[in-house]
Amino acid sequence: MNSGEEALFSALCLAYPLSLAGTYLISSIVLKLRGERIGGFFVEAKSKSTSAVFWLISVFCCLAAGAIPASWNVSEAFLACQIALILFFGASILPDPDFPYQPTETQSHTWIAAIPFEITLATLLSRNVFATSPINSGSAILLAICYCRIVCLSSAILLLWIRRDKSDDPATSFLSESGLNHDYGTVQAASSDGPKLKDAQTTGWLDYLVGFGKFLPFIWPSHSTSLQLRTIVCFGLLVAQRIVNVLVPLQLGVVIASLGYGKMPLKEILLYITFRVLQGQQGVISSIRSLLWIPIGQAAHRRVTESVFEHVLSLSLEFHLGKKLGEVLSALSKGSSINTFLDSLIFQLFPMVADLGVAAAYLLFTFDPLYSLIILAMGGLYLFTTIYMAKWRGRARREMVNQDRQLEAVKTDAIMSYEVVHYNDALDAELGRYSDRISGFQRAEYSVLFSLNLLNAVQNIIFAAGICLVSLLSAYHVSIDAQKVAVFVTLTAYLAQLQAPLSFFGSFYTQIQNNLIDAERMLMLYNEEPSVADKLDAAHLASCEGHIQFRDVNFSYGSRKAALRNISFEVKPGKSLAIVGESGSGKSTLLRLLFRFYNPDSGAIRIDGQNVQDVTIQSFRSHFGVVPQETMLFNDSLIYNILYSKPAATEEEVYDACKAASIHEKILNFPDGYETQVGERGLKLSGGEKQRIAIARSVLKSPKIVLMDEATASLDSETEKLILDSLTKISKGRTSITIAHRLSTVIHCDEIIVLHQGEIVERGSHSQLLSYGGRYCRMWRKQTNDTSSTLPSLL
Repeated sequence: MNSGEEALFSALCLAYPLSLAGTYLISSIVLKLRGERIGGFFVEAKSKSTSAVFWLISVFCCLAAGAIPASWNVSEAFLACQIALILFFGASILPDPDFPYQPTETQSHTWIAAIPFEITLATLLSRNVFATSPINSGSAILLAICYCRIVCLSSAILLLWIRRDKSDDPATSFLSESGLNHDYGTVQAASSDGPKLKDAQTTGWLDYLVGFGKFLPFIWPSHSTSLQLRTIVCFGLLVAQRIVNVLVPLQLGVVIASLGYGKMPLKEILLYITFRVLQGQQGVISSIRSLLWIPIGQAAHRRVTESVFEHVLSLSLEFHLGKKLGEVLSALSKGSSINTFLDSLIFQLFPMVADLGVAAAYLLFTFDPLYSLIILAMGGLYLFTTIYMAKWRGRARREMVNQDRQLEAVKTDAIMSYEVVHYNDALDAELGRYSDRISGFQRAEYSVLFSLNLLNAVQNIIFAAGICLVSLLSAYHVSIDAQKVAVFVTLTAYLAQLQAPLSFFGSFYTQIQNNLIDAERMLMLYNEEPSVADKLDAAHLASCEGHIQFRDVNFSYGSRKAALRNISFEVKPGKSLAIVGESGSGKSTLLRLLFRFYNPDSGAIRIDGQNVQDVTIQSFRSHFGVVPQETMLFNDSLIYNILYSKPAATEEEVYDACKAASIHEKILNFPDGYETQVGERGLKLSGGEKQRIAIARSVLKSPKIVLMDEATASLDSETEKLILDSLTKISKGRTSITIAHRLSTVIHCDEIIVLHQGEIVERGSHSQLLSYGGRYCRMWRKQTNDTSSTLPSLL
């Protein structure tokens, strides 16, 4: 070859592997953005023979790239190209702990990109082979291997298209119907119903990054210019660390070379010490960067956790009725895992990759290429072993996290149900459940710790073998005067510097997987969509008169039997409506629809003529006051719980509300008055006292509509009378809807609706319903004849 052809040949050798890596990355991203699976869809999943053919092709390409005896005279660029091809093609056929080998569409794109390079290199090689006489056998073999690769890659692409044409569905995936959807390091598009994360074994890294990318707007400190400046400085210090990492071993070589000449190399030694002080995770630069990053990390953690907490509270009642409180609390506590993951990604993974790249380039272009081959082989085996075993460990880790969540759920349930546990003499049973969960957690924890120690041992063996080979080779070169001792020291210093990022990657991959597993449940919570949400054009309900209308409302809980059918009624402003019926007739469901915990399947609910689905939920609910059957209080003071409905209320307004609820004098008799702590869920107060606190809340809010859901169902007669008097006071001038089992509590309502199996069967005033002699009349007679019956059944 002439000089121009040699330059072209060298440029092609260097560009070839880079183009394959770029093609793989671009193909993965494009397919992801198009919403397609990044697995091959040309080949049927059940065609094992096809997979075997592709595996053999990949093996041949890998072996052909490495078939270069050291005695052949090849350029460093060509040797580097072959080493890169070994790594690239070899990575596609490495075994996976979860799935068998299957070719992917992304791999097919790299094969297509490889053919032009192979043809061009073969052309240049052929000109060199046939230009000499006799023909160099080594160059001829290299040319033959190059042509064989062209044939194999062309055959692979042709086979892909043939298999696609035979497929009934051109979008059929390689993946079987059983759900195996592995893509060998690539990522898969989210399903059409939104991004749902699976686990580390079946989800690509880009899927994880896309999923957790939802939190990126909360992580960048867009709200603070000072924090943005801190971030820029931190990245500048990160670059400075990389420069210092290069200078340290070079300066050590300078110090070694300066020794032995009868002069103290003080300047060189001081410069080396300075670099060492600046270097490393505990160095000055890293310490300054860590200090500057503290408020940035805190701000990101606060915004992420606040966002998820707000999202969980905004989810619909349907989610909260089916949740396990302990598991949700455990998931919310994992918000720091996302912050740790991003911190590790930015300040550890990216710098580690940069350090490895610099070290590999230095070894390749400064020393014998054999050093680079040994280091790359060792590094590749080290990383593959780490990833392979980490996938195995991931299952154990995930099981441990699941066991931990179940342990938290059992613990939370038992503590929150303290009275139930002791009422039923179930202390031993709860201790047994807790002990079983601890045992399950410890078994999973043992698997995690055992696999971690095994991984550490295997990593150490691989690295020690690489160090041994490089040290022996370098020592041999020193012994034959092919290298100086200073070069040996520089080389070993670089190897020591290489050990840190490699060792870090082993722990980092495990750490990042643990962080992602910990944060998976929190991301799932964040991906939960509320079943009841505001429309994009929802209006703000600024004022409300209290005019309520139900028109042909139907509703069912999922696929279950309809809970409400053809419900129609109207409540004029300032009027009162009672809803009665047996348990399960749909009374509470009706109130939940009115409060927009659910949307009706059909029909319309209107407030002052406006469909409730056309106004914002928050503005709509601000006009309601609710007195539930079971009042939940926060573990705080009485004044805090009363002010909860109107935090800006004055002291006089609070006192007036409590007087209206007939609880003011009672509170003043408490030792701490309004500062009395009510305990968890208000357990320090009686049922009647909690109900009157709920009434005081509603009075303080001064709503236009009052909803009362069996507010006196579990109270004694004397307390019930006090509560009824309070309810009568707060209902004056307001629209009120009352649900009741005790008919005596609703006889003064303007209208009473009787529900039966989700339908309105009677309506009218108390006297009218008695005169009908129907279901309401039978219920009334039942209760008045047997006043001790608090849950009457129908005749």
